[in-house]
Amino acid sequence: MADATTGTHTERGRGPREAVQGASLTTIAWQQFKKHPMARVALVILGILYFLAAFADFFAPYPEHDINPNATFEPPTAVHFLDAQGHLSWPYIYGQKKSIDMQTFESVWTVDTTHAYKLRFFVHRSGVRDRYVPFPVNVIPVQLRHVLGIRPWASLHLFGVADAAGQAKIHLLGTDDLGADVFGKLMFGARISLTVGILASIVAIAIGMLMGGIAGFYGGWIDELILRFVEALSAIPDLFLLLTLSAIFYPLHLPSTTQFMVIIVALSVIGWGTTARAVRGQVLSLRERDFTVAAQALGASNTRVITRHLLPQTLSFVIVSLSIQIPGYTLAESVLSFFGLGVQPPSTSWGLMLSTAQSFAGVTGLTDRWWIFTPGVAIFVAVLTWNLLGDGLRDAFDPKSRR
Repeated sequence: MADATTGTHTERGRGPREAVQGASLTTIAWQQFKKHPMARVALVILGILYFLAAFADFFAPYPEHDINPNATFEPPTAVHFLDAQGHLSWPYIYGQKKSIDMQTFESVWTVDTTHAYKLRFFVHRSGVRDRYVPFPVNVIPVQLRHVLGIRPWASLHLFGVADAAGQAKIHLLGTDDLGADVFGKLMFGARISLTVGILASIVAIAIGMLMGGIAGFYGGWIDELILRFVEALSAIPDLFLLLTLSAIFYPLHLPSTTQFMVIIVALSVIGWGTTARAVRGQVLSLRERDFTVAAQALGASNTRVITRHLLPQTLSFVIVSLSIQIPGYTLAESVLSFFGLGVQPPSTSWGLMLSTAQSFAGVTGLTDRWWIFTPGVAIFVAVLTWNLLGDGLRDAFDPKSRR
C-alpha cells in the first residue's frame, strides 16, 4: 500500500519538464499551439468558413444559379425584431420596390412597409431547380454524378421568407448585377477559393517532399540534376505559363471549374522548388544520423529509409509550409479570376465576384453598392487567418520558440 501510494505521489509529482520530455511531438506541439491565442481564433474562423462552404446549399436561402434580372443591385434586406408598438416579435422583413430616377436614370430601391413577411427556419423549397446534392456527396464531380445516376434530391434550407406568392425575397447582403443573392454566392464561391489553395499546396508539398528527399539522400549527380531542374522551373514566367495553358485548354471546351483546377495544379507543379530545397537540406543532415545508419545496417531498402525514416522527420516543416502556401494559392486564385483567367459564370469564386464588383462599381459604387465588395473582405479574412494559423504552427513545432 505504501509503495503504491509512494508511486502515485511520484507520478503526480513529476515536473513539467519531465512531462514534456516523455510526451510525443504531437502532444508537445498541441500544448504549444494552445499558448498562441490568435492562432486558435484563426483555426476556429477557418473551421467556420470551410463548414459554411461545405454546407452552402443548406445555409444559402437560394440555389447557386438563382438569378432575378428585375432585382439587380438590390440593397441588403433589413431584418426587424420589433413590431410597430416596439415590442419584441418574430423576425420579419419588408419587401423592396424598384423605380427609376428620371434625372440620373439610375435604379432607386425603396422599402415597402405595407406588408411584413415573417422569416421561417428549416424551409423546404418545392421547385425542381431548388434541389441540390448535399455534402459530402457534392464532392463528387458533376460528370461522375451523372454516370453514377446521382440526381439532386435535397431541398432543405436554413431560412426563408413566409410568402406564399413568392414575391418577397430576403437578401442579407443584397444582390449583384444579375440579381443573385450575394450572401449565398459568398458561400458557394468559398468552395473554389478556399479549396483550391489546399489542393495546389498538397500537390506542391508532395512533389517537393519526394524530390527533395531523393536529392538529399542520394546526392551526387542526382542531386545536381534535381537542383538544376528546380532552377529551370523557377525561371518560367507565371504569366506566360497561364496564357499558354489557357490557349491549350480553351479548344477542349472543358468546364471552367475543371480548366481552372488544371491551371492551378500546373502552377503547383512548377512551384514545388522551395519545398524541395528545404527538405533536401534537412535530409542531408538526417541521413548521417544513427537511426538512418542503423536502418541501412538492418537491410532496409533506400526507398524504405527515405519514406519511413527520413521524410517523416520533416513533417513539422511540411505542416508549417503547407499552412503558409495555402493563402498564397488562395490569393493566386483571386487574382486569376479577377483578370478573367479563372472560373467563368455560371460557376463563381470570390475573385470572380470581386471582378464583377469592380466592373459595375462606377464612381459611387463603393458607397451606393458597398455590399458587392464583400468578397474582398472574405479574401482578406481567409488569407489573414491562414497566416495567423501558420505562425502558430511554426511556433508550436519550433523547439527554439517553446516556452
